[in-house]
Amino acid sequence: MQIRVLLKLVLPGIFCLVHAVPLGADHDGDVNIDGAVNVVDVLWGQQALTETRSLSPEQESHGDVAPLVSGIPQPDGAFNLGDALVILRMVLAGLNFSVPGNQFNAGDSIGEGEAADGTIGEAHHETVWSTGYNGGDSVNSFNERFEDNAAADYYENNASRDLLFNHAASGAEMVDFAAQAQGIVAASAQAPSSAAEMVTVFLGNNDVCAASLNAMTDPGLFEAYYRAGLDVLASSNATRYAQIHVSGIPAIYWLWNAKRGAFWCRVFAWPFVPCENLLENPSDDCESSASREDPDNVYPGDGTNCRRRKELHGIIRDTYNPVLRDVLDEYRTSGQLPNARYTDIYDIRFDSEHVNGGDCFHPSTTGHALLAEKEWCRTHWGNSDP
Repeated sequence: MQIRVLLKLVLPGIFCLVHAVPLGADHDGDVNIDGAVNVVDVLWGQQALTETRSLSPEQESHGDVAPLVSGIPQPDGAFNLGDALVILRMVLAGLNFSVPGNQFNAGDSIGEGEAADGTIGEAHHETVWSTGYNGGDSVNSFNERFEDNAAADYYENNASRDLLFNHAASGAEMVDFAAQAQGIVAASAQAPSSAAEMVTVFLGNNDVCAASLNAMTDPGLFEAYYRAGLDVLASSNATRYAQIHVSGIPAIYWLWNAKRGAFWCRVFAWPFVPCENLLENPSDDCESSASREDPDNVYPGDGTNCRRRKELHGIIRDTYNPVLRDVLDEYRTSGQLPNARYTDIYDIRFDSEHVNGGDCFHPSTTGHALLAEKEWCRTHWGNSDP
């Protein structure tokens, strides 16, 4: 009876408020599996809960979208009141778990695929973990996965469309986020839907890579710049309801560890990489191999350079990534960016094959493949992948 009363209270006002949301995956709220979430799905859910309609196992799977954890569905294997309320939010507030119709990218040199093949300074947009489009390499990018999963509905990136979709720029810092977001808003008008349906954001690496620990972007400014970019996305109808995928800053400590034994990297490449707080005096002066493999803890015998690298590791983990996570959660829960989701990648370890052998710093093609796989499996599309 309580379910009936609750649904009767909230249902009457929703019929004319919003348009249907296009979809393309299980656990998407599309109870009647007609390709969109709308009031019909809410009604079917009500009828299932009040036992006036029986749902097939497939229909229950589509309706199983609750609970939400940081905005991401964590299906519990049953259709219940929680699922019905989430579907209602999808109809009322633009909450969306669908395969997007396109994907835009904001970022830095990683977003450009810089030196992915080892050629120093050369961009390889076709290789990028997010918007990459080279079907012949080892990178199964988000772009390629969406094209494979929903070819009829997804306007994929390719060589001729890359200027439209990939707005990453080598050297970009968080201060550049707002300008890149403005570029995405403007470019979205050229997409068939006249909107950006997904935006991947991978920034902050150049804010933490600096001449010294004290030269890193001030955390307060970092947050202000981040908010400025999010405000641009939230203020435009072209991007407000996009699925915003913000990556945390990775544990760059492992880049040093992966290539510390390579003579070329130590002597010829790293002196020209603007990340002295990680790479200066690159020889290993940690107390032991156990200490080197444990960047979260300082050992009594750790040398000055080992301690500096571990301090950087901790600052990224404890200061910068929480800003990326917590501010985005604020925008999501307030409804400013209802489909914004943070992806923590700090546990990803880069080994030698994941770092290119030219500048010995940026992800190799194999490194982009690792990023694509790990990030995908932490989305609501890939969290059930083996």
